[in-house]
Amino acid sequence: MAVSMISTMELNCLTQLDAGQAMDACDAASIDLIYLDPPFFTQKKQQRREDEPAYGDEWESMDQYLKWLRPLLARAYRLLKPSGSLFLHLDWHAVHYARVMLDEVFGANCFLNEVIWSYRSGGGSKKRFGRKHDTILFYARDPRKHRFFPDAVRVPYDAVIAKKRAELFHPEGKVAGDVWDIPRPPNHSKEWLGYPTQKPEALLERIILCCTERENVVADFCCGSGTTLAVSARLGRSWIGNDQSYDAIQIAKKRLANITDQQDERT
Repeated sequence: MAVSMISTMELNCLTQLDAGQAMDACDAASIDLIYLDPPFFTQKKQQRREDEPAYGDEWESMDQYLKWLRPLLARAYRLLKPSGSLFLHLDWHAVHYARVMLDEVFGANCFLNEVIWSYRSGGGSKKRFGRKHDTILFYARDPRKHRFFPDAVRVPYDAVIAKKRAELFHPEGKVAGDVWDIPRPPNHSKEWLGYPTQKPEALLERIILCCTERENVVADFCCGSGTTLAVSARLGRSWIGNDQSYDAIQIAKKRLANITDQQDERT
């Protein structure tokens, strides 16, 4: 059952609504970071197990999909603070169309990065190279006021290079580039919840740390298993979460409750 509409979305709030409805419930210029991980136009049902509900990613055409996606991008622009950031997570199916739309909605000068998330899992093929990466488009609401915290997203130097030139390097490593080699959580790990499109916490941690500070507001309107919300809570950010899938909401609620219990145990 959907959560009733409210005029202004509360912080640390999880709702089950259409993404557009949830975004319309938020005040303009109120969010520091929006991570948007919508359906990818895979033309498949995403399902955990045969006996459990799925969310649909089947469309009549690419035009229908883009007509659904574009209003979400326009809403994201409205919701971001002038210093805010958008990360749109897609893959090869539709990301090239989305890049053009984002240039139109935000402005081409607001584009910051095309981040490649590289992972080892994924199907191979005898007819082409294996498709083992997603693309995350990083845009600023206003490039003149945009915030970026490079020291929060440093990664280790290559061991050989670091040994030769150690005296010139930052002690905490180099600022991450735009290709991120971050594995998916393995099926046997505590992090893995079995949700078909679940993203690794390390991926969202880098996104959240690079452009927000403690108590900033992070929103995910297609939150799935709740990775964005869980990492935001752990890092001391306020969050807004939404998904239209009842299954996703139940998983995210349980995940967030576990984090709250762990935090209570430490205090």
